[in-house]
Amino acid sequence: MIENMLFSLGTALPIFLVMCSGYFMRQKEIIDGDFVKKANHMVFYVALPIKLFCDVSGASFQEYFDIGFILFITVVTVGGAILSWILGNTIIQKPDQIGAFAQGAFRGNFLYIGFSLMENILGHIAIKGPLAVAIIVPVYNIMSVIILSYAGKDRTKKIHLKKTLSDIAKNPLIVAITAGIIMSLIPVQVPVVAERTMEYFAVIATPLALIAIGASFNISHTLENLPIALIASAIKLVALPLLSVISALFFGYRGEDIILIYVLTGVPTATVSFIMAAAMNADKELASDIIMVSTLLSIVTMTSFVFAFRSTGII
Repeated sequence: MIENMLFSLGTALPIFLVMCSGYFMRQKEIIDGDFVKKANHMVFYVALPIKLFCDVSGASFQEYFDIGFILFITVVTVGGAILSWILGNTIIQKPDQIGAFAQGAFRGNFLYIGFSLMENILGHIAIKGPLAVAIIVPVYNIMSVIILSYAGKDRTKKIHLKKTLSDIAKNPLIVAITAGIIMSLIPVQVPVVAERTMEYFAVIATPLALIAIGASFNISHTLENLPIALIASAIKLVALPLLSVISALFFGYRGEDIILIYVLTGVPTATVSFIMAAAMNADKELASDIIMVSTLLSIVTMTSFVFAFRSTGII
């Protein structure tokens, strides 16, 4: 039991400590808001796409393509979004908070925090991980646009589906994954110089992203929205992953697939939910607070889930 607990702490705690280092470096003015902004851009547009391209291009597309798994994670994601939206309409009084609450309760930071946790548990990203990204990133964006359009202040605002699909197609993560799939299907070897250069960028993706997340924390204005943020965090960190993992076990998924499903549903709220909320007239302060609270609480929930997986022999 002690060994399992130490293993669990060893997977989740380092992620939290790196985020904390970002927060304290910001407080000590070692880094500033401009650094955080540029770091986020570097991770999103350069380092993470390169990392995903390397992971996808180095694997056999036929090996990890699983239509059943695709359908499962799609249903789980859409179902989580709808459930969060219904609960938001039930318990939230202010219209502009419903969209921010719902998005914060279902949209997880699996690319930065989730994949970091997965690497700590498995030693690598699950073979179906990049495939999951290719599916879930578009689903997240579509569901967020729909929810924020109908739940925000401006309920007459139309959903620009064409623009949304265009933005998804131009998303650097989707572009990188698509390029990686094509590379994995054709008999062409990436030159050694290019491969080693990309490896340098891939290595910095995770720590730089975690530092930027920690440096973005703003504890001072979180107390006002704390009760709502706690409810959204409980849905995001406990309810949705618990339902998803139990359902996955029922359908026969085991091992690496279970870890990936947990990562897709049980990590803290994605920072991009703040950007989406601000852009679509939802309560951006509440969106920020949910990110903050869910990230802080995730050290407990992620450790607990990993401990349960370890104790039951799932990993």
